[in-house]
Amino acid sequence: MVQIQKADPAARRKAIRGILVGALVGAVLFFLLQGTMGNITPWIESHAELLVEHHYLAFLLMLIPVAPIIVLSGYLIKHANKVVRTQRFPPPGTPVIRDVRVIEGQSAVLRGRVALVLLWIILLSASAIPLLIWYIFYTVSCVS
Repeated sequence: MVQIQKADPAARRKAIRGILVGALVGAVLFFLLQGTMGNITPWIESHAELLVEHHYLAFLLMLIPVAPIIVLSGYLIKHANKVVRTQRFPPPGTPVIRDVRVIEGQSAVLRGRVALVLLWIILLSASAIPLLIWYIFYTVSCVS
């Protein structure tokens, strides 16, 4: 028999609010980035010595745009581990925004493991960006 987990109206309202706030913040950040994009290259050129001398600043500057991806990946890895551990998707106690068919057993574990592999790829890729930038500036500082 197919088991259905009923939607939680409070979770639905919270999700809609989150999407609206996220879209608004995203639009503001997008327009701010568009306005400052032309100023970034001259700033880097004029402060190249500073970035080479203090290569950790390059790391910190590159950490800013990837931090949300790293945090979201960490949260979703935790959720996928819960799916694998409980062998149920969605995990028990997880509010859903619409009625969802519950998947249990090997199908849920497989789904959780595929999500884990993909999330770790995303997490490691996002983490590598600031590290690579730091390494480039560190290497240049050692040569200078």
